[in-house]
Amino acid sequence: MKGTPRFGVLIASGAVFLLAPYIPYSVLSLTVGNRIGAFVLLCLVIYTLMVDNILGLATFLAVAALFLEQRRRTVERVTKHLDPHEKPVFSVEKLNEPAPNIVPGEVHPPSKVAEVEDYSFEPTEDSGTNKYDTVDESINEKQPLETVPSQPNEVSDMLQAKGLAHIN
Repeated sequence: MKGTPRFGVLIASGAVFLLAPYIPYSVLSLTVGNRIGAFVLLCLVIYTLMVDNILGLATFLAVAALFLEQRRRTVERVTKHLDPHEKPVFSVEKLNEPAPNIVPGEVHPPSKVAEVEDYSFEPTEDSGTNKYDTVDESINEKQPLETVPSQPNEVSDMLQAKGLAHIN
């Protein structure tokens, strides 16, 4: 049985997709770690999409696996240098301590404690009641605004009547 190029591309894309975690980091940085390699792979995906949708999808998945694996390894390298037992530079417990003096005799005002009304949304004794007083009559007092007439001669008459325009 003779293999077709389509079958070869599908096998190659599947192999890259499955073997992406085992590809050396130097190969990943050459292919997807720089702009030229990423551009070439993007062009490859677009070309295979134009040739055949299935091939394009398989190529896209293979290239996406390469991108994800390279980004995962980059994040892993960065987080490897962080010490999990290292204390943060500024801890939350220090927020309640006053700042040290910069100048001798410096005076720090006491910190203001927020009132419950400033941050609480819970009901309180004086928050009100659920009683609702109905209105006997409608409180809709809206009136339609006066509009400009549609005829030009009526507009000039209206503007003259209101004193907004005058004829020489």
